[in-house]
Amino acid sequence: MLSYGTADRHPELQQETETAYRKGAIPLRMRTRSEVGPFFDGLGLVEPGLVFATEWYQQEPAPVRERSGFYVGVGRVC
Repeated sequence: MLSYGTADRHPELQQETETAYRKGAIPLRMRTRSEVGPFFDGLGLVEPGLVFATEWYQQEPAPVRERSGFYVGVGRVC
């Protein structure tokens, strides 16, 4: 299971987020979907795949869609 911060959906917040982390002396590197995807190379990606955190669910009804700044995915060793 992996979750990773991204500014893909909210690029206007990237600088503000990185500045806040820097002030707290916490290293941060946001990644695009194409940069996060390779972490799952060689694994079977569990449905619904690599999606925004608020889009990852397996039971209905679907949760209310909210803003998310994280990609999440679950991989299985095949």
